[in-house]
Amino acid sequence: MRRRLARAAPYALLLVLAGALYGIASRIEYVGPAENIGPDFWPRAILILLAAVCAYELAKSFLSGSVRSAGGMLQALVETAPDSRLGAQQAKPGRARLVLGIAATLGYVVLVDVLGFFLATAGFIAAFIAIGGYRRWTVLAACAVGGSLAMVLVFMKLVYVSLPLGAGPFRAVSLGLLAALGVR
Repeated sequence: MRRRLARAAPYALLLVLAGALYGIASRIEYVGPAENIGPDFWPRAILILLAAVCAYELAKSFLSGSVRSAGGMLQALVETAPDSRLGAQQAKPGRARLVLGIAATLGYVVLVDVLGFFLATAGFIAAFIAIGGYRRWTVLAACAVGGSLAMVLVFMKLVYVSLPLGAGPFRAVSLGLLAALGVR
């Protein structure tokens, strides 16, 4: 029982904190166009999701048969998965990969204003996947373009965050993409 309480304590603390912060977030006043979500929406939504995850983890820690069985589905899959390397080469940890990852991140920060968010993010995702050791270039390209496109849609159509458009011809690419997506 002591182990269950120890495992549940952080979730209980976070649940109480989420409730207190939700009370504070409820005091945000916003009057704006009815078709737009206001700045009060996201803090409340995140706190509700945090409270739901904490309640789930609390229930799981007290209702599971044993402490070990409450480990999680992903952990169980990893432990029982066969050692398969189909389509992906196993990446060996090392300084070179670490340095390349840091260089890709710094390059992204420097180039995002020049290339624009969409192109820079697609390049960064592709570079990071390649640095990780994945070698199916068609899948890599699809993940990079799809991931970048998904982030543009989430940030610009859902969260209403202005993203860097780039400079010169890259700006034209960004504006064309946004027009095709119906983002103003």
